[in-house]
Amino acid sequence: MTRRGYFLRLALSIVIDLFDFTLGRLPIFGAVTEGVGTVVLTALWGPAGLVNILELFDFTEQVDAFVPTATLVALFVGWREGFLFRKGSANAESRDLRQSE
Repeated sequence: MTRRGYFLRLALSIVIDLFDFTLGRLPIFGAVTEGVGTVVLTALWGPAGLVNILELFDFTEQVDAFVPTATLVALFVGWREGFLFRKGSANAESRDLRQSE
């Protein structure tokens, strides 16, 4: 994954959280968006995306909308992989160079 690809995935994670905050508050539609969001986040971020399934435990669909789980997962993966801060991220720079060749 390149740095540009990371930020595109981050933007998609923010869109997922916006849907959860607006449309996800509807009782049945909320559970569907959380299930679909979990599948999409797992495809984007790997096993870290499974954290989003914890939102299914809120049966009221009100509280979990205020926790931006998808964005937090994206920021965690970006921090772990070194895409957020260039300082000290030699692994990310060498990975970007290998992928551009």
